[in-house]
Amino acid sequence: MADEQSAEMMVHMDYPVRAVKTAAVAVAATLAAWWLFHSLYALIDSAMEADSARGPLAGLLHYLAANAAVLAFQPLTLWVGLRLVGVRGNHLAVVTSALVWCTMTAGHLLDSLPSPGEAFWWFSVQCAAATLPSLLQPQLMPVSTQPKKRPSKHDAT
Repeated sequence: MADEQSAEMMVHMDYPVRAVKTAAVAVAATLAAWWLFHSLYALIDSAMEADSARGPLAGLLHYLAANAAVLAFQPLTLWVGLRLVGVRGNHLAVVTSALVWCTMTAGHLLDSLPSPGEAFWWFSVQCAAATLPSLLQPQLMPVSTQPKKRPSKHDAT
């Protein structure tokens, strides 16, 4: 009984740390995807400048490939980042963040140059879309499938 209570306390005490880690990784993944998109578009624009005289659809496949790469890059980067910082059981956060990224955030950040206030708003939306499900997932998971807490050198033995 005491072990169950101490395990439950460890899970609840871990929520602020889990939230901060998820929020930081979500912002970093979104910034990386935004930077990648603008870099790819600048590269494609300069490469296709000479080809634009050939036709209005010059470089269309390059732009479609860049969009597909960036839409897949953010969720993958989020998942890898969460694994690296030790946030286990993050499937709901990655899926929800990917859905919000593909349907809302990417369109506003990638197709225009937002003001700093607009960029902050969309980064906040993306951060909330990853952090809230990350905090909710341990509540939804059966106890038998929850990730085990790994011992740390900082834990008292």
